[in-house]
Amino acid sequence: MKLYIISPILFGLVTLAGCSKSNDQDSANSQKLESNDKENPLVSENSEGPWSADGQSVLLKAKWIRGKSYVFRQTTNMEMELPIAGPEGSKTKMSMDFNVDVSDKKESENKKMSVRFTKVKMEMSMAGQNMVYDSEDPEKQSALLKNAFGDFANQKFEAEFDKDDNFLSVDGNAKGAAPAAAGIGGLGNEEIGNMLKQLGDFGFPDKVVEPDAKWQHGQELSMQQMGKMKMTIDYIYKGPKDHKGKKLAEIVFQGIADSDGEGVLVSFKDSKMSGTMLFDPELGTVVQSNSSVDMTMSIGGELGAEMDTKTSSSYSLISID
Repeated sequence: MKLYIISPILFGLVTLAGCSKSNDQDSANSQKLESNDKENPLVSENSEGPWSADGQSVLLKAKWIRGKSYVFRQTTNMEMELPIAGPEGSKTKMSMDFNVDVSDKKESENKKMSVRFTKVKMEMSMAGQNMVYDSEDPEKQSALLKNAFGDFANQKFEAEFDKDDNFLSVDGNAKGAAPAAAGIGGLGNEEIGNMLKQLGDFGFPDKVVEPDAKWQHGQELSMQQMGKMKMTIDYIYKGPKDHKGKKLAEIVFQGIADSDGEGVLVSFKDSKMSGTMLFDPELGTVVQSNSSVDMTMSIGGELGAEMDTKTSSSYSLISID
């Protein structure tokens, strides 16, 4: 059963991509921009920061700000049609908070990032069992979930980005993505590196975009548990939107994703995703994103079960100091 417990956490990390920075924007597969004005400059005259004078067009650029500490929260709700779980299948609700502290890399123009998971909560119903896990409350830690999570809430990683916010490396849990016996505590550098890259990997155009501008972005990620995964996402900038008194850029997206089936634990096919995100062009980060994904998932390798899965995810920036 541990395989079915681990899969929502793995997929929770992956779904950051829908709300997810690729500065390799000259790549042929990185973007395809469709706009009424393809010759828009980087900034316009009388512009206010990233916003153009018309108040509608904007320059979208993801970035990490030195000296800042970010707190993010990822929530995931997953329903699986799982034969061993009975007619109601399996239902999982999970949330995890993680901090990203950005500082200067000594004797370099690069940026150093300290990443740590600070809080994990999970509720799961399967085969007549109701299980809970709260990393902050030992009284709410079902034995099976506690064993699966291991020391997940206390893992720390150190990453390095160059001055232009391109990912370079990550160092931390050298165990890597170990088999299921290691539980979630087995997540390693590769998984965390993918997560950090996805936090800003939208293939943004390098020009000012007007409302209804469209572009397409492709990604290929690799996780030992899931194998290689390819995603193609179509984005549309809808225009500015007020969010808690702050002017943000509203972007909608839809796309598809598939894995190569070579993962140790999980593979999937026929994946379709859609959602909306609010991007702060001044901070250079996503403030809020909501997405849904439908797919057919296989867990446990060649002998595993195949099931239809529905997932809804929410991603938010809790604070930045």
